[in-house]
Amino acid sequence: TDSDARPTGGAHVKAHLWDNGEDASRELDNILRIREVAMRNFSEENIRSGEPFSVLEDVFVPLYFLHRYQTEAAVKLIGGMDYDYNLKDYAGKMPQYLPEQEQISALNAVMKTLQWKQLAIPQNQLRLFPPRAYGFERTRESFKSNMGVTFDALGAAATASEMTLGLLLHPQRANRLVQQKALQPYNLGMEEVLEVLTSTVFNSNATSDYETEIQHAIQYQTLQQLFKLNLNEQALPQVKGYCRNAIDTIYNRLKRDKSAFAKELMVEINQFKDDPMELKNSEAPNIPDGSPIGSFQCFYGQQ
Repeated sequence: TDSDARPTGGAHVKAHLWDNGEDASRELDNILRIREVAMRNFSEENIRSGEPFSVLEDVFVPLYFLHRYQTEAAVKLIGGMDYDYNLKDYAGKMPQYLPEQEQISALNAVMKTLQWKQLAIPQNQLRLFPPRAYGFERTRESFKSNMGVTFDALGAAATASEMTLGLLLHPQRANRLVQQKALQPYNLGMEEVLEVLTSTVFNSNATSDYETEIQHAIQYQTLQQLFKLNLNEQALPQVKGYCRNAIDTIYNRLKRDKSAFAKELMVEINQFKDDPMELKNSEAPNIPDGSPIGSFQCFYGQQ
């Protein structure tokens, strides 16, 4: 039902909105490939002659976040269940977890949305997004920027990564992974999910300064979301413990990194350990509105 499909922590593996295909994780791979080609081919030809490039920036929004709703669908396979609304004397489907391999496939697909090469807008495309023209201010469907009127490529990556991380590290999903592992020791658990996450995000193969800064944006959001999940009142103690272990793993990785960014993350981790309630959670720019807009009105048969 709609109530199963809309929540970001939803558990039903087939209840999604605005997704494609029979296999959510395979279709996420397809969407990412389509998105990559479309981003590479994006140009000033995507607007009419005489229109300011500020319009082009807004046209780029749904393309950059093309994977948004398919990610929501794929992430529900991780710690999700296939179930019916059972009735007495009705031989429906009993609630069941997905096989481990299906959940791992979904996790691997979701991890691709946290790779810098997916979230870095090609540098030659950035010239298409000059400072906003007078009279063409940003709206709720525009990219948000922490850089004033200029385009925020790092903020776009932070927004996209926060979107994925907020879904993956939702407290209800994390709690289900703990229970799933307890009931089926051979299945995926929260500890394994965090191991894959930290390995993916903090093993960077960036080759340029631009790619490195995109990676930093993703890493920062990952740490912030781990802080947030650890402090969430709904999260099980086991989930909080796994989060702390993941944060410790990140800290140990950062000790080998001499960059100013790594030092800042280590300072924030130490602040979190000393007094977590005093740590200011830094959020990425808000994701633009994007869900299809409907209406409860019906005009069928009216003149």
